[in-house]
Amino acid sequence: MDVSASNALRRPPSKWWLVCLKCAILVAILYWVGSTFKRSDWDALVEADKHWSLLGFAFVIVLAGHIVSFARWYVFVRALCGPSAFGFWEAIRLGFLGNLFNFVSLGAVGGDLFKAVAASRQTPGKRTEVAASVLVDRAIGLLGLLIVAAIGLQIHLSVLSPNLKYILYGAWFFSCVGVVALAVITVLGDRLLPAWVIRLPFVGKTIHRSATAGLLFYKKPALVMTLVTMSCLVHTLLTLGMYCVSRSLYFESAPNLGQHFMVVPPAFAAAALPLTPGGIGVQEVTVARLFEELAGEYSPFSGLLVATLYRVLLILVAAIGGLIYLGQPKKPNVT
Repeated sequence: MDVSASNALRRPPSKWWLVCLKCAILVAILYWVGSTFKRSDWDALVEADKHWSLLGFAFVIVLAGHIVSFARWYVFVRALCGPSAFGFWEAIRLGFLGNLFNFVSLGAVGGDLFKAVAASRQTPGKRTEVAASVLVDRAIGLLGLLIVAAIGLQIHLSVLSPNLKYILYGAWFFSCVGVVALAVITVLGDRLLPAWVIRLPFVGKTIHRSATAGLLFYKKPALVMTLVTMSCLVHTLLTLGMYCVSRSLYFESAPNLGQHFMVVPPAFAAAALPLTPGGIGVQEVTVARLFEELAGEYSPFSGLLVATLYRVLLILVAAIGGLIYLGQPKKPNVT
């Protein structure tokens, strides 16, 4: 028996059952979402006139929103690592990698783990810091989402249902917590990290280096404002994408743009919870339920159908991004 065959025999068996379990869960979720469709929804999807140009524009906007989010992380990594960081194109490739893996892991943040591992391998001297930057970037993104949700609901305060008002209060509360946390870090910086932390056995240095990513904001208010503004832009674009999907299906009867800003950002926040792969099912049902909370009737509008078609756009973006990641060579670091 040759060496390669011997090594193959010693390899641990592949966890095929885990892959099968994930596929079964995904199929069950899709069946559950599909079973909630009304007959009129299917008729609207199959028979109604569609505005394909708006649907194509929605795809472009959603793709642009993802690229802006990847660019935000790149700005953060460059501030953290300086010229030794990887280039912009590589940040886009790694961003698409994380986006692709969101659909095979729990929640809409699971892909961050894969992106963090891949990014840390390309920055040997800053592996811990770069891996931590992925989590900090996700937190900044969530803060931007909460701010957009709070503003979108606040503008329409007089017409909010009781449930939407509770969501508004929660969005403002957590937005304020995030802004205050960033302000404290910006003013106090590394004074927030006790000196004894680095002396902890085994994990002290790792914790200290990981905290460096968050403490980077010390005396850098311009960087904080840039990242938060980019985060708000990301979720503004994604909400606009959902609105274009609505108009492509229900050109006359779709809720207006302001009403989409009341519903879509809170639904995105719910989908960020680690419940289902990529937030599939949670986001669609939440969008449908929140549209039902709006005053007025939008017959024959179906928020569930719109959210499901929007999901198709997200999958297309992830698939195209995966092809970009796999099909293009890594770019050399820009110095």
